[in-house]
Amino acid sequence: MLQIAKVMTLTAQEINARLTEQYKDVQVGIEFITPEQAQVYMGHNFKNNRKVVLNNILELEREMKSERFILSDSAICFNTENVLVNGQHRLLAVIKTGLTQPFIVVKNLPDKSKLIMDVGKSRVMSDRITVSGIRITRKDCSIIRHAMARLNNSKGTEQFARPCHDNIVAQTYIKHNQFLSHVNKLHCSKTRSIFVAAALKIYAEMIYNNQSGKRKLQHTMTPKERAIHFLNIVASGMASPINGVDKDIKPTDRAAQILFNKTCDSSLKSSYWNSSDAWAYTVRAAHHFMCGTDTTYIRQALEDPFKPFTELPSTNEIMEISSTQATNLT
Repeated sequence: MLQIAKVMTLTAQEINARLTEQYKDVQVGIEFITPEQAQVYMGHNFKNNRKVVLNNILELEREMKSERFILSDSAICFNTENVLVNGQHRLLAVIKTGLTQPFIVVKNLPDKSKLIMDVGKSRVMSDRITVSGIRITRKDCSIIRHAMARLNNSKGTEQFARPCHDNIVAQTYIKHNQFLSHVNKLHCSKTRSIFVAAALKIYAEMIYNNQSGKRKLQHTMTPKERAIHFLNIVASGMASPINGVDKDIKPTDRAAQILFNKTCDSSLKSSYWNSSDAWAYTVRAAHHFMCGTDTTYIRQALEDPFKPFTELPSTNEIMEISSTQATNLT
């Protein structure tokens, strides 16, 4: 038989009194922790604390040495037995750099507090950039980092993932955010970030080439038309009207259709098209498409055929957003 507990109704004053008694010994303050003091605090680390992650310490060291490490809400915490329950990576970074750093220090926390340390949602790059004053969605942040990526064994979201990369990602986003805003208005929420990144590279490089007169293409589309045409094909396998004008898939568009077919084969094999190899293949297809190359086979790129994305000028001055443009992107 279920035991039904009695519900106790407490007044706000009674709740406040209970919490005051429960946490009366907790001490909170700001300390400028020297390497020597950090060594003392590490001597109080609890036996079963999480395994130290070297990459975390190296990242903290970089932030401290570059003077980007500042006081934050993440505290150095001790329980009622004066055992360190939170902050080992930061203290180790202080010791390794030999630099004094500011921290909030909390003492006399209930021992069970260590069970809930770090379970909150961590702040990702898009959150940090937005908090800094540049509003960016998580998807747009991924798109920009894919476009910035070098061709190697990692993706752009892995190559540019640390707080020290926030500024260059934010500044690159500012240079091209009108194009991304335009794509978002075309209801492309389900279009893979990797494809939008490739379309952005097409758009930005075509604008650069038009301004410098450096490349002749095998089609007459504008940069915006070509980028959207690419997205339409790789997202659905079909062309869609652009600015009210019907578009067909021509031999000069074949690279995008080959890419679409390749991703369909990948889906059948239960492989999501989001790896470094997938990006290298997508980049090659996108470059063929930008040029209008009539091809029947695409090989994975070993070197990026596009110009370095971060070196291209802003496209925002060129972008003219049309409210009437329609697309079948899904």
